[in-house]
Amino acid sequence: MTAQILAAELGNLIQDSKRKNTELRNAAEKSLQDLKALPTTSEAQLTTDLSRRPHFISPFLIACGTHNAKFASTAVSCLQRLSVARALPRERLPEVLEALKESVSLSHDVQLRILQALPSLLQNYTAEIRGDLLSTTLHICSTLQNAKNFAVSNTAAATLQQLVISVFDRVASEDDKALEIPSVTEVPSDDGPIAIRAAAHDAYKVFNDLNLLVTGEKPTFIRFSTIPSTSTLELIEAVLSNHGNIMSTHAEQIHILRSLLMPTIIRSLSDRLSFPITLRIIRILNLLIRNHLRIMPSECEIALGLLNHMLDPEASPLWKRALCLEVFRGIYSDSRLLLEIYSQFDKQEGKKRIFGDNLASFVRLATEKPAVIGLGQYSSVPASRFDSKDTSEQAVAEAGALAGVIGGHVAETNSAGPPVGIGTHWSSLKTPCIEHLDKSEPPALPETYIYSLVLTCITNVSESLAKFILPMTVHHESKTRKKSRVEDATKSEAEPDSPRKDSRPFTRTQSFRKKTIPVNPLTLEEHSAFDYIKTTSMLVTECWPAVLATSSTFLNAALDSDYYRALVRAIQKFTQVAGLLRLSTPRDAFLTSLAKAAVPPSLLLANVSSPRIGSSENTGVFSNAKGLLGVDSLVSQASSMSEKNRRPSHETGVALGPRNLLCLRALLNLAIALGPTLQSAWTIIFETLQVADLVMAMASHQTSQRATGGSGFRPELESSSEKMEAETSAVQSAARRLFESTVDFPNDSFVEVLTALCALLNNDAAPESGQRTPTTSRSQILHQRRMGSVSGISLSTESTSRDSAFVLNKIGELAGLNEGRLAQYDPIESGWDVLIAELVRFSANDHKATSTRLLAADILSRSAREIAELSTASGERNEIQTRILSALQTQIAALYHDKGDSEERFSDTNIKIHQVALEALKDVIEKCGDSLVAGWDSVFDSLLSVFVPIDPALETDREGDSVHKGHVYLKSIKVISRLLARSAFGTLQLVCSDFLSAVPETSLSTLLELLSRFCRQQEDLNMSLTAITFFWNVSDYLQARSDLSQLPSLLSSGVRQDEIRHTVQAHSRKGTTPALWLQVLLDLSALTTDRRAELRNSAVQTIQRIFENYVEQLSSDAWMLCLRTVLFGLVESNLAIQESLKDTPQTTQDENDAWNETTKAVLDSVSILISMYIGKVEGAVGLGQAWSDLLEYFQKYFNCGSHALGRSVFTTISGVLSRVEDPRFIGSAPLLKTAAVWKDYFNHRDDWEGRREGNQEAFIAYAQAFKSIYRLSQDSLGSRLPAMLANLEACIVDSDEIAYSSDVDHMTPLQTQVMECLSVVKSETSDLPPFLVQMLSRLSILPYTSTAESPERRGPTFVALSKASMVLLESVTIKHIKDEDIYTSGAFVSALKSLAIPIHEKYVWQREGKLPTIWQKATTTSLAILEPGLTRIKGQGGKIEAAIWTQVIHIASGIIRAQVSSNISIAQVEKDETFDMESFAKLRNMTTLDLGSPVVPDILRRTYTRALFETSLIHQPAPGDIPNLSAAPLEDLYKVRLGHTNNAQPTPRTEMAYACLAELLSLVSIHDGSTERIKLAQAAAPYLILRTALPVRTYIADHPLRGRMPVPETQRRELLFVLTELRKLESEPHAIPDAPGVTSLHKKHLHRLYPLLVQATKVARNDAEVFECLLKLTDMVGNEFGLLDDE
Repeated sequence: MTAQILAAELGNLIQDSKRKNTELRNAAEKSLQDLKALPTTSEAQLTTDLSRRPHFISPFLIACGTHNAKFASTAVSCLQRLSVARALPRERLPEVLEALKESVSLSHDVQLRILQALPSLLQNYTAEIRGDLLSTTLHICSTLQNAKNFAVSNTAAATLQQLVISVFDRVASEDDKALEIPSVTEVPSDDGPIAIRAAAHDAYKVFNDLNLLVTGEKPTFIRFSTIPSTSTLELIEAVLSNHGNIMSTHAEQIHILRSLLMPTIIRSLSDRLSFPITLRIIRILNLLIRNHLRIMPSECEIALGLLNHMLDPEASPLWKRALCLEVFRGIYSDSRLLLEIYSQFDKQEGKKRIFGDNLASFVRLATEKPAVIGLGQYSSVPASRFDSKDTSEQAVAEAGALAGVIGGHVAETNSAGPPVGIGTHWSSLKTPCIEHLDKSEPPALPETYIYSLVLTCITNVSESLAKFILPMTVHHESKTRKKSRVEDATKSEAEPDSPRKDSRPFTRTQSFRKKTIPVNPLTLEEHSAFDYIKTTSMLVTECWPAVLATSSTFLNAALDSDYYRALVRAIQKFTQVAGLLRLSTPRDAFLTSLAKAAVPPSLLLANVSSPRIGSSENTGVFSNAKGLLGVDSLVSQASSMSEKNRRPSHETGVALGPRNLLCLRALLNLAIALGPTLQSAWTIIFETLQVADLVMAMASHQTSQRATGGSGFRPELESSSEKMEAETSAVQSAARRLFESTVDFPNDSFVEVLTALCALLNNDAAPESGQRTPTTSRSQILHQRRMGSVSGISLSTESTSRDSAFVLNKIGELAGLNEGRLAQYDPIESGWDVLIAELVRFSANDHKATSTRLLAADILSRSAREIAELSTASGERNEIQTRILSALQTQIAALYHDKGDSEERFSDTNIKIHQVALEALKDVIEKCGDSLVAGWDSVFDSLLSVFVPIDPALETDREGDSVHKGHVYLKSIKVISRLLARSAFGTLQLVCSDFLSAVPETSLSTLLELLSRFCRQQEDLNMSLTAITFFWNVSDYLQARSDLSQLPSLLSSGVRQDEIRHTVQAHSRKGTTPALWLQVLLDLSALTTDRRAELRNSAVQTIQRIFENYVEQLSSDAWMLCLRTVLFGLVESNLAIQESLKDTPQTTQDENDAWNETTKAVLDSVSILISMYIGKVEGAVGLGQAWSDLLEYFQKYFNCGSHALGRSVFTTISGVLSRVEDPRFIGSAPLLKTAAVWKDYFNHRDDWEGRREGNQEAFIAYAQAFKSIYRLSQDSLGSRLPAMLANLEACIVDSDEIAYSSDVDHMTPLQTQVMECLSVVKSETSDLPPFLVQMLSRLSILPYTSTAESPERRGPTFVALSKASMVLLESVTIKHIKDEDIYTSGAFVSALKSLAIPIHEKYVWQREGKLPTIWQKATTTSLAILEPGLTRIKGQGGKIEAAIWTQVIHIASGIIRAQVSSNISIAQVEKDETFDMESFAKLRNMTTLDLGSPVVPDILRRTYTRALFETSLIHQPAPGDIPNLSAAPLEDLYKVRLGHTNNAQPTPRTEMAYACLAELLSLVSIHDGSTERIKLAQAAAPYLILRTALPVRTYIADHPLRGRMPVPETQRRELLFVLTELRKLESEPHAIPDAPGVTSLHKKHLHRLYPLLVQATKVARNDAEVFECLLKLTDMVGNEFGLLDDE
């Protein structure tokens, strides 16, 4: 990339200098050639190659020398790129710098490019640019700093600073390689000349020249152009700030500091210099003091003294005083520097008291202008219309509710003048004065700015001392433990209201008392900073009065929130340092000051003298009972119980102001930090806390009264509530942490504290009227609050409640923080017995206030939880766990003890306390469930306590027995409260999910009883359902720990079902795991009679899953036992319910449906389980008998008259039998019984009536069951099979319509199942084929018969079924076509008869479905069975054959006929006509000869031929044209009707008509002269003669009327066809009798028609074609007569 850029730039130079500068162009061309000649393998290689070619940069140097801006810009840019890439030839660097120097005066762009090149030159050519070259470089940069262009000047200044810093950077690098680099010269120092190296020499000369420039002298080395003094000072500051270490370690630089810089600074501080110069001087001084105090102590002492002096308002202007204070602010933020100054000066004899004098100046400054800082008797909020941050605090102050709390007066608002007081908005600068480097004049400073700086200095002093001392007071710990403690502390701060999760267990052999006492730093004599520690002690001892005086002044001034908090934090830190150093005097002084600020003495008196507090315990004092000393985690439940009784914060009022609370929190934090070292100072802490608690309660009530009265209440108070809540929360957190320190008290001291608190609690239980004597520990003020008001009404009731809450909070905190002690030590020694006894007594006392009772219960529960957690790591956990669980049970029992059956025993308060105990029990189980080894009886007794006790006289031995003692439904259990039940159930859920392994086996029976009760309760369905799943958990647990094969031996004594149950219960109570496992199943089976469908079904599913999981574990005997005990019991119970529902008419349909679903679930599960365990049962006897017994139950279900139950039963039968491969596994008798039960279903049809149930699903299951039964027992069913098949037919006939479905194109599922059943039946059985054929015949015509029998019934159409039946009918018939039975039984006739019906209903029946239609399918089926069947009917007897031929002729008649309606398309008619013609052709070929058999009656042949005649009519004959076809078809043969000209319409099936006419002609024509042919010809001849006469007579009648009009085409075609066929016909001689007087052999038909032919000839003279045909016919007749031609 570099090569391309350089080539481009050289090309530009060549192009631009082509005519202007030949030398430049030649040099550029040569350089470009050299560049192109170089191999461009990499950037690094290119750089190396270019640096070895000195002449390459010649064009760039020449371009700079031209003073042409364009050439110079390109040249400087290229030189800058080469310098960055280190490609400049080192030997030509002087020329490069000279070229850059010559280009300084060119354009701004060139100047900026030069400034870009200088840093890279100095950085990349460190060894070359030294001495003069460095001077040249700096000179170029300083020259550009004087440029008029602002951008160039500023860039040059920054670049110059960068270059100077780079010079000192080279010194640092040189120092790292000091032994490798030789010295080059000597320079002066404080101890004489010293040798220095090259880089150090350059730095010395640069820094020396900079200092000379400051003093106004000429530089000796650097040819600096004239630069401003401010820039020079900034360069010096940059050097000092970036390379302070070099200044401290190089003697030559120290010499410059002492000899040049410090004198200049001291002199400048005394002079009245401009703001920019003074600012930079002080900034440099600040750096020197902070970094080089040790090397210049005298100079720094003078400078610090001057800074102190300059704080005097008469000595310096405001801005200079501010600068001095900002310097001190920075100094005091560094603890090392602060102690170093005190050690160097104040501590030394003969030295100035720099720090002491500075503090004295602060005292004077603090009181300099009291009005400006708002100094008063108490602290106040700064008042200004510009102040928006403290409006809420100001509102609180002005409301009058806290008069005298945060200030005796409120600073007056002066909207026109400056704000009164110190605040961050007006007393501070966004940018400190010392940072205003860009200002030429001092900034406008607020009047209170210097006082805010004084305040900040005080806070910095405290912070610095604390930062130094506090780490030394911590005991040395391992990293792991230290990290753990830090995490605990962080968590405690972040979650002040949550109980401690990582409490460390106490042991008897170790005490942390010594380790929790802060280390006294003064004892750390071996510490490396011990001198500083002593210095700190001396500083605090000597200077605390000044610090306290200054702090107290500001405490009473008007400070905003930020400054006030900083001040309180400073006092806190200073006090803590004093306490840690065991300096009691300053410690107590500062504690007292904070206590007064927290609760001023006049405040309590003002509240006590105010009007009395109302008596309601939900308002007034008690509404804030948990107040400051209560811990939210201890009373979270109690507070939530009474939350609805609290008032909003703006109504409740504020007890103490935010600042009072802030001071109180600081006091508490100090007590936390100094607790073990406080000694007598504890009095200050506790008195303050106690009084603060009282003040908040009283002032709250007074404020609410004022707000109600509307006097002086401002809406702004509402916005202050958030601040108050935050402060109150912080104080509560601090109070909680304070009492954590009691953890390390000795046991004796702790018991004394606990006993004293309990005594206070007992003393609170004084009579509710009259006055009480205050305890000796109470002050006179506290005594006064127990006195009645002026009106004489006692306050004892509310005072008692508040005192109780106060004491209980303390007890709770102590117990919570000392759970390790309470857990590990003896109950008497640790105070456990005292604690529990008192809390139980108090919580069970109905005369106590609800909230305090809840508080006591909460404390007990919390203690139990915490101690339970500790017990997991204790070696005596059995004893500890028993102790805590017994305590919880004792608390619950005490609530209802000796209270009889009154309603009060279940009061809301008792229930809430009960719930608290149960929640604690849950937490105990959750924390130590795995390690809980004792107390499980107490756990389960506590959980059972949520149920209303059951009268022992009414309670059965076990819940499940109720079903078997005459009770149909499962008896429900009542709970005391749904809330309690949920709490207890949560614990039970925890036990069953996670801690079953910890429960002793002897307690598992109680656990099962508990689960059963939760299932039976009616309050919460979800709870019951979840309890069902826990039975599964228990089952898994028990199964893994037991040998289920022992079940038969355990229960061998039980014969009856109830005996087995009692035996199981007895073994369960003993903890026998197999019996417990079986008890789980029995309990679940009892739940299947519950009134809730969801619960019932869930119980059934759970039983199924349990058995499914143990399919491999159960032995054969064990499985049979479970089958009869559990599953049969399940079915029996459900059957009892169903029978009761039938006898209960008021039962709703929804209830019936729900119970039917349960029955389905029960039977499905039985089916699945029996199927799964079939392989486990050895031998068919046991399973067969069990199956037979189960069938008894199934049969009883039929009595209920429900198809839903029937479906479930048959599904079960199918499910079980489908898994049986060998019928011998069950046995023949049980299988036959199964068939009998299956068949018996239709014996209960009367029971089905009146039920609005669909039967489709039941019948489907019925059919599926048949397949399963038939598969196993087909060989043994025998004569039972036809009756069973009849039931299947009944299923189809009686089936209901399926909504939103049609069986026209596809069969319904039921029809499909039945057809499958019929398909699988082996028809080889005797008597079965005729039955099947007849049954299928009935099914084939079911669409017609069902409609005819019940026209109004809405049901299936059976169309698809009919077609499927025909398919199966064809198959079965053909299969058994050789069987005589199908003929003799009439089955074959029935089949034909049934098939004829659809054929004759052609076009009449509209529901045909998809192709083929029913009549088409019937046609093909009939032809299919007739083809083999006609050959078998011979010899069957006259009646049978006649019956069969009757149906054959009936079928043939149906095939050729069709009642075509107008709504059928012509195309469809033609297609169907073709089909019928093909079918008729097949049938004719099969039947024609046989039809002439003598066994066929003549009437059938005449019927057949008459059908052909009728179908052959193409045009509808006129009335009277057709005689009686049966009696005299040829009557009036020659009678011609009157003519007409109407055009008769031909039949739609013309081709079929011609085919039938052709068949008539064929029957009459001569064949073989056989008897069969003669009979057929004789039967057809009359109809043929009549048929041929009809068109001739019509022609004779109508043609004369038409004149010249043509004959209609269809009539003409018919006439011509008839005439033609008559001429061709050679009739059977015996078919037609001879005409009178005429004999003929084969033309007798013409003799019969001759009269008509003669008449037609006369009419047709004008119709040549017809006439010719007629003439031929008459000629043929003439020939027959023997007449000759005229010739």
